[in-house]
Amino acid sequence: MTGYIVRRGIASFVVVWVVSIIVFLLIHAAPGDPVLAKLSQRIPEAQLQALREQIGIDDPLPVQYLRWLGNTLQGDLGQSLYRDQQTVASRLADTFPVTAELLALSILFSTLVGIPLGVISAARQDTVLDYVIRVVSITGLAVPAFWLGTVLIVYGGLWFGYATPDIYVPLWEDPVENLKSFWMPALILGYNLCSITMRFTRSAVLEVLRHDYIRTARAKGLRETTVVLRHVLLNAAIPVIAVLGNQVVFLLGGTVVVEFLFHLPGLGSTSMEALSTRDYNLMLGIVMFVATLTVTANLAADVAAAASDPRVRLR
Repeated sequence: MTGYIVRRGIASFVVVWVVSIIVFLLIHAAPGDPVLAKLSQRIPEAQLQALREQIGIDDPLPVQYLRWLGNTLQGDLGQSLYRDQQTVASRLADTFPVTAELLALSILFSTLVGIPLGVISAARQDTVLDYVIRVVSITGLAVPAFWLGTVLIVYGGLWFGYATPDIYVPLWEDPVENLKSFWMPALILGYNLCSITMRFTRSAVLEVLRHDYIRTARAKGLRETTVVLRHVLLNAAIPVIAVLGNQVVFLLGGTVVVEFLFHLPGLGSTSMEALSTRDYNLMLGIVMFVATLTVTANLAADVAAAASDPRVRLR
């Protein structure tokens, strides 16, 4: 088990390092000048060049990358180019709790709803209930989060008087007001995730139900509920655990539009600001933070799968 974790840890580190190189090159290859984006008026070229030298973006790309990588390894993500008074680390510290709460609520909804519905759908295969659950899951996969969010905002306001809160209130200050801001976006993202979880759970349970030991358990006279809970769920959990780990990637991509729609000051909204202002340091900090979070989530899912099934450690 230790050797497996070490191998996966080394592979994860290499992935993050390769991502840092690709993202650094892509961001600096994008059109636009961060100095011009920061200034509200034109200034002489000599002053522009002096500002570029001060920021350090006039150096060759390998020099810029090595300087940025060295500072990052020391925990210094640099200053925001657009907001001089703020560091990238402070921006991440302010915005990540918002995104983390949205991720947690969405995954909680996906797990509590998706897994039971997937098990029920598999246990009642080819019944009306199975068809209804499958239609609901396919709809969740087909409908984009931004379209569903727009529809709920528009018709929720027309029919039920729903309006997105204009001010974000932290959870520790007022839990009720905080949940008013999060329940709708968490429901939208959770529905998309729930559909994926339902499909994978159903497939995993159906595969396990065809094994000989399940027929033996039924032949011994065990009730169907006991067979599913004691013999099916544990063996079907391995692919579902892997899916739950990969859901972090799906969620982080969906939070950009959802946070913008519901006025949530999370990583998604901040990344849109960084792109519009050509804030290289902030964009790099967000992308690398998200990449590290994604790799860590996948590593945790792999370790959990290895702990559940010894066969995984031999791969």
